[in-house]
Amino acid sequence: MAKEETLPQPVSTMTPAQLERRRRLTDTVIEMIDQMGPEQLQMRDVAERSGVALGTAYRYFSSKDHLLAAAWADWQRRLTDRVRVEVSRDASRNRSAPGGACTRVLAFLSRETRAFQRHPNFARLVAYVEVSSDPFASEELAGLRSDNFATLMALMEGVPADVVRPAMTAINATLGSGLTAWTYGRLTFADFSRQLEEVVRLILGPYDEA
Repeated sequence: MAKEETLPQPVSTMTPAQLERRRRLTDTVIEMIDQMGPEQLQMRDVAERSGVALGTAYRYFSSKDHLLAAAWADWQRRLTDRVRVEVSRDASRNRSAPGGACTRVLAFLSRETRAFQRHPNFARLVAYVEVSSDPFASEELAGLRSDNFATLMALMEGVPADVVRPAMTAINATLGSGLTAWTYGRLTFADFSRQLEEVVRLILGPYDEA
């Protein structure tokens, strides 16, 4: 079989029915990851539970890694959307409280990391897909990083442009390494949270409102 025939169908060319089947696959992964680690999950099991034929699953995803990356991106985007609403709601209820970029970023990251604490297998999923060599998994992660960049940009309103990019690099590096260390038992969740807060306060503390 020619290599071109093994490439997954681009999402942009899928019909509504195909998009719905693709979503069933990623939703099923999200359900299953709460019950088992990514290493144990198999494409055949996902296809069977979702009611999507295995051959169809491979038309949408090049590999298990691609499917896992897409599912992780879906879960993360839903979490981010929910957390942004919560942070905005809390801010509107406390208009008189001091706050700025540092406060907003800390509130956002605190809620996000607590979601990982409640669902530790998703932290394992992050560690798993980040080292995947599948180029389509890498595309999913690149799109997610772009979304996360936009979210942090909005939270850092008022921070000088020459500070924003290194701030994002430091925060994302601390978040990623901390999640991995916690996942493998090399760091407690409390220490992970403390390290993340220390980095955010060091970089963004001067830009909080008095």
